[in-house]
Order: sequence, then structure tokens, then C-alpha cells
Amino acid sequence: MSRAPWRERIALVNSWLLAAVFFCIPVQVAPAYLLSAAMLLLWMIEGGLGRKLRELAAEPLVWIVLGCYGVLLLSLLWSDDRGWGWQAMQRHRFFLLFPLYYSVARREHFGRYVAAFLASIALCEALAFYNWARLHVWPGLPEGIQVEKSVGDTAPFVDRIFYTPVLALAGYLAGHRLLFDATTLRRRLLYGGLLATTTLNLLIAGGRAGMVGFLALLVLLAFQRFARRPLVAGSVAAALVAAVLVGGYHGSSYFKSRVDDAIDTFVHYRERPESSVSLRLVYALNALRIYAAHPLLGVGVGDYPKEYERVNAVHTPQWEPAWNPHNYYLFVLTAAGLPGGIALALVLGYPLRRRGPADGRERIRRALPVLMITICLFESYLLRSNVSMMYMLFTAALWRGASSADRAPAAGPLPRPG
Repeated sequence: MSRAPWRERIALVNSWLLAAVFFCIPVQVAPAYLLSAAMLLLWMIEGGLGRKLRELAAEPLVWIVLGCYGVLLLSLLWSDDRGWGWQAMQRHRFFLLFPLYYSVARREHFGRYVAAFLASIALCEALAFYNWARLHVWPGLPEGIQVEKSVGDTAPFVDRIFYTPVLALAGYLAGHRLLFDATTLRRRLLYGGLLATTTLNLLIAGGRAGMVGFLALLVLLAFQRFARRPLVAGSVAAALVAAVLVGGYHGSSYFKSRVDDAIDTFVHYRERPESSVSLRLVYALNALRIYAAHPLLGVGVGDYPKEYERVNAVHTPQWEPAWNPHNYYLFVLTAAGLPGGIALALVLGYPLRRRGPADGRERIRRALPVLMITICLFESYLLRSNVSMMYMLFTAALWRGASSADRAPAAGPLPRPG
């Protein structure tokens, strides 16, 4: 048997492995690392390394993602605590895996990757609703699969910090398929139901950053659906946001308590030093003080905790020090200064502004960076494994082959999950 069929089979196996990694996004990252290792081994056995490397070298996103990682890594040179700096770099592993995901992704299998992700979300949502029912309706139910971190967490595998941004993207993808791809009543009911259950899951999960990201994507989806009627789009967007917020506030006591707490602590943050909102305000103010003192190159990725402790002791001694400003923009600026800020702007901004083919995915290519740009204001999400993995996976799959497709006729609608 010739070698070509074997190579094609390896490529197909790797594409299925990539779909399995998509399935891991709302679950755990440990299996994703094992799957990625198997993928890398098969990728090397497959051969054609010269061609693959040339393809990677021709893709700007590969250089941008690796460049951002490289800028942070370089800042170790002016870090005193390189041990801590290396721990921070370990949290950016998926930046290094981006070229592998890009090379393995197959343009014609994008529907498969989305289907794997949405199937995993549906499983997690079912488990989360069971946990909510056990906590609030039928306390006698047997214990389910539930993360043990914060009181009120209903997510099965990861806490609300990780879970709700993933739900936000899943809700957008369900809405996108409902509005742009579903051609039968069965599919409309399927994706409409997934959108509704995802919205409810967001309301009971309690993650505020993920909810803000979801609302931003709802607004974007309305303007994408009514692209030629901005007044209608604005009205629909406002109605959707109001419906989610008002419905959630009056329909979920947990969501109501989280909103009330956020508003109260924002107004009285000095009197409530233990509140998450108060802490984020203080973290941001002190991180800005650090950056103002080191604007060109930052303090180095390893020295943020030490430098924050020093600034905190001077300006806000009543608050506990932190290792993370809970804002990825401030994290990168304080770690690597102006070069870090430019690198991050490219990682998030280039996919948003880049022109792609009109293949049915152009709207999703905008939605993914919009979500990340929004939620990175509230947490260092590219430092968080599940969400970082989600961004790298979807960016790789969405832009795989897009450059060549720009010069080809439109490829038609997204493939349906098979």
C-alpha cells in the first residue's frame, strides 16, 4: 500500500483528536494535554514536515501568538523571581500548542469541532441543572458531579470563573446556528433549545464576567442578523439584554444576589474589602500604579506578586496582596510593558480586524475576539487554562485555510454536524 493513504488516515485521526480536545473545553484540561501529545506524535509520523512548517510560517496568527508568548518569556530576563515567572509561563501552554492545532485543523471539519464543543456543553448543562435542583428544589437527591470551590457553584467540572465564558461562546454559537444555519424545524428547535438552556445555565452559574461577555455577544448577534437595519438591530439588542437581565434578576435569587452585591460593593468598595468586586477595583488601581512606574518593559513576568505586595503595603494595606490583577491587559502591561501591550493587542485585535472569506464563519471570527476582549477586562483569562484553550482552538480552526479561501469563490454555508 502506498504511503499517501496512510498519511491521509493520520490526518483524519488527528482531526478527530482535535474534535476531542474541543470536547474538553468545559470539562478538564488534563485530557486535552494527553490528546495534544498524541496529536503531535501522529503529526510528526505523518511526515511532510517541510510543507507543514512552510504553511505555519505563512500564517500571521502563528507568529502573533508565538510572539506574544515570546515577549512574556523574554521578560523573565529582568525578573528576580524566575521560579514564579516560569509558573506563569506554564499557564500559557496553549499559546505553544496553537501551531499544532492550526496545522491539524481541517477546514471542512469545522462543523465537527463545533458539534463536539456544543455536545460537551449540553452534557455539562444537564449536570449543572441537576446540581441546581439538588441545591434548591429537592435536597434529598443523590449527590451529582459538582465542582467544589464556591458555595452555590452548580457547574460539574470547573468553577464559574472558567465555566461562564465557555457558556457565553456556546450560547452565541447556538444562536448563530439558529439564525444562519438551521434550515429545518428540527434543527431550529435543537439550537433554540440549546440557546435557552445556556442562558438559564448562565443565570444560575453566577459568573459575572461570563454574563457580561454573553450580553456583548447577544448584541453582536443582533447586529449581525440585521446588518442592513441598524435601528432594528439596536432595538432587538436592547430587548434581548433587558430580557436576560430582568428575567434573571426576578427569576433567580442567586443571580439577584450577585447583581445586588456587585452594585453595593462598587459603590462602597472601601467598606467591603473582602468582596470580589472591591478586590478587583483595588487590584486594578495597584496594577496601574505598578505599570506607571515601569511603563517601558514592565517588572517582568516573575516579579508581579512581589511588586504588588510592595505597592499594596503602601497604598491599600487593609487588602490582602494578590498574584494576579484579574485583568489580562494589566497583567501583560505590568509584566512586559509596552511590547507586551502591543503583542496582546495583536493577539486579540488582529483576528477581529482581519478580513476573511464570506464562508458562513466570518461572523464567528468576529465574535470570538469580541468575547475575549470583553472578559479579559474582568480576569486574566488567557492565563486561565480552559478559556485560553478555547480561544486558541477556535482561532486555529476558524482561520485554517482562510488565506487561500480569500482568493477562491465563497465556500458556502457551514457544514452540518454529522
